[in-house]
Amino acid sequence: MWRAALATAVLTSAAALATSACSGAGGPDRAGGQPHASVDPAADRLTGGQVVRTCGSHYARDFDVGMESRTVQAGSVSLVGFRVSPIPADGAPVRTFKVMVRVDAGTSAELTTTTAGTSLLYDRARFDSSNVYQLSDGDRRVRFTGCPDESAVFNGAILTSGLRKVELQVTVDGRMTPILVSAYGE
Repeated sequence: MWRAALATAVLTSAAALATSACSGAGGPDRAGGQPHASVDPAADRLTGGQVVRTCGSHYARDFDVGMESRTVQAGSVSLVGFRVSPIPADGAPVRTFKVMVRVDAGTSAELTTTTAGTSLLYDRARFDSSNVYQLSDGDRRVRFTGCPDESAVFNGAILTSGLRKVELQVTVDGRMTPILVSAYGE
């Protein structure tokens, strides 16, 4: 009897921890320390149409420990790819894989996909819990502006028509750096 109660308590605690750690709303900023209020997702897309993620729309200050072997570096910008999401029950015309982008303090950078059949999903107003997307839900290019005094990690994803490796271009201070980002396990 006590074993069943203990197992239930452990599973309940683990589920609560996983839910709060993966939630975009509230909760501790796991990798970056203290939680912070986030700017309205509607502010991600400027009047001209370009997506610009700024300090205040970031998820954390740094990647979780253990991501070092999966990190792709381009100067003051780092990216980490995650696994390809399962196909939603409804089916989906494209798949996604999460890519976290970290920019150093004071950095402004632009990320551009140069791979046909892919787009960048960093406009938080377009995030959908159903995980059903079209390539047109993403953008070819996204700008990131870090915090003045600390690094910032931005959550988002690559929408793909099937490719698991995507060529991106990182531009900082007019200097372009080509990089290759892969879905985790690819």
